[in-house]
Amino acid sequence: MATSKYTQVLSEIESLQAQPLSIISLSELISSGASQDNAAPGRSSDVSALAAENEGTSPASLEADLRHYKELFSKLRFSYQEQVTKEKFLRSIVGDPPLIVEPAENLELESQLAEVKTVLKEQKEGVARMVGELEERGRKLAR
Repeated sequence: MATSKYTQVLSEIESLQAQPLSIISLSELISSGASQDNAAPGRSSDVSALAAENEGTSPASLEADLRHYKELFSKLRFSYQEQVTKEKFLRSIVGDPPLIVEPAENLELESQLAEVKTVLKEQKEGVARMVGELEERGRKLAR
């Protein structure tokens, strides 16, 4: 009796392991499910729909919408990066053969990262200047 239960559990585990588990495949399932549930009641992040219902398109409400969505996307980006990093780490230590990183490789990657960060910072400053100019133009046009 114990051996039959053991073989049953073993076969269930093997069938589950046959399906690859990754963030990308899970996100496809979620995104296809989200497209079916677009009209989900009780969504608290649909600020634009609430504004459209109330016809409130004042600059203050638009700024509140923008802040809200920036915060949501920031949280989403952080969560996604965290999950992808965890998945890569687990794949690297579980893989055959396990990925072993040498200190020299880390130093090289750190120098590349520093270069990319400086370029990104310059681009962000350019975007911030452009957004400031556009906001100023918008204020002038609104007068």
